[in-house]
Amino acid sequence: MLLFAVALPAWLGATDQPWRVFHEDGEWAAEASGWVGAGTHSERTDAGLLVRDPSTEKGSGRMYLLNWGAVPERGAAIEARVRVIACSEAWGVCLLVADGVHEECLTIYPDRLQLVNAKVVVPFKAANGFHTYRLAIKNEDVMLLVDGKLLYDGSGKFLRRAVSDPPRNQCGFGSGASAATGEAVWEWVKYQSDQHVVESESATAIEGLTVAFGETVEIIPGATYKSLFRFRDGRLAVGGQRSNDGGATWVPGPDLGTHFYQFEDGELIGLSFRTTRVSNGVFEAPLIRSTDGGKTVSSLTARLNIPEGTGGTGDDGKRYGGPLVDHAVVRCRDGSLLAAMYGYFKTDTVLCPTFPPEWRVYKYRTFVVRSTDRGRTWDYLATVAYDPEIGLESFCEADLLTLPDGDILCFMRTGGSGGKRTPLYLSVSRDDGKSWEPPRPIADRGVWPSACRMANGVLVVTYGRPDNWVAFSLDNGATWGGHTRFARGESSNYNSIAEVAPGTLLVVYDLRSLRADGSMARATVGRFVTVTRD
Repeated sequence: MLLFAVALPAWLGATDQPWRVFHEDGEWAAEASGWVGAGTHSERTDAGLLVRDPSTEKGSGRMYLLNWGAVPERGAAIEARVRVIACSEAWGVCLLVADGVHEECLTIYPDRLQLVNAKVVVPFKAANGFHTYRLAIKNEDVMLLVDGKLLYDGSGKFLRRAVSDPPRNQCGFGSGASAATGEAVWEWVKYQSDQHVVESESATAIEGLTVAFGETVEIIPGATYKSLFRFRDGRLAVGGQRSNDGGATWVPGPDLGTHFYQFEDGELIGLSFRTTRVSNGVFEAPLIRSTDGGKTVSSLTARLNIPEGTGGTGDDGKRYGGPLVDHAVVRCRDGSLLAAMYGYFKTDTVLCPTFPPEWRVYKYRTFVVRSTDRGRTWDYLATVAYDPEIGLESFCEADLLTLPDGDILCFMRTGGSGGKRTPLYLSVSRDDGKSWEPPRPIADRGVWPSACRMANGVLVVTYGRPDNWVAFSLDNGATWGGHTRFARGESSNYNSIAEVAPGTLLVVYDLRSLRADGSMARATVGRFVTVTRD
């Protein structure tokens, strides 16, 4: 039933939640993110943020989103002052509300309003100027107000299940569908929710440890994730940038990363990610070598003997020739090198459920290869973990960490594709990688883990998706605590970490943030973390 200028439901005025700014005068909420697709445009004007999406190509759209921590029983609302110019179909100019259980989209046309999921259309002359639209939700009720008047009482109509896994808990505005076109000027957008219930940045307590998060420094403007390499003398390298002062300042330098290893005599080697098949069970990969600290490099060819290894399909649907070398090379007690790899053996044919079946992406196996000739030749040594019943992807993206007694820890991803997360796992070898203990979960998520051991004996691991996290161990990896989210929002959620001074860590990751004109800025950044063992 459509209602015009009737009394508001009691719960709309009973909340103690403050209104917060999503966007106003070029400023964005700290956690705002965006889907900024090709063929779209935004700019800051005197009247507000102009958002234009004239494209119907796949992937086009310009939608701004905010994780708002809405609680269904408490209710939430988004309110915007906007002038619509054009809208072709649902989601072309829209407001989104989703509380982790249900979701609704208000589409604003020049001559009508549409609650997409409730299948309700309200006649309204929206094109005649700016109007203030509010979409309020609580439990299974949704209310539409315009200029302070209730235009639709949707009691019992907030029923459409929220998408994604886990179900999204967001508000948003803009143009949110590739097939739709739209143009509007947004003077301001505000929201009201229980956002304070979302985990804070303060570290979860871990007895015997004090953790403090410090400043963030920009390392590479415009870059997606680049990993961190620490030289033996303490210098740092990230994606063609170098720091001689522990990460405080950066200048051009060698392009190194976590897949490099430096010998005591200073020689650097880096084993490339992709391999190519030479013959049955034999693969090759580029081996980067430098004897002058990365100033000059030469490229050799490394041989990898993996009798059961085979090629496969990556998470981009593209074929690759052989197993993949991931981001870890470490030294064993006998001086040999150990590298982590993942991919398929000939018998690994269980499909990953998060990819289209026709891609034939199978669940991964994590294993290690060993070299005794400084990386020129690598031989399969042992499987760390493979179990198609665990996680969405089985085991991949491993990082290795050696302890002073020679034990080797292997941290592994088991999910993170398709918007789905599964635990981060850890396995331990006590015999230089020849055998591995059964893997066990240590965090509730974890793509591309990166670990280090601090001089004070504290072990640290970073992991992500969603968001970026860090955790600590005071007992050589037996138990983990202090799980803390140190960065939110849009990024790859890949991280790498190193101790850059006694008690000080630098964690490197990529960050996407919104500019005043609604475009997206990217950067690889570093954040300092101080860890004191009591």
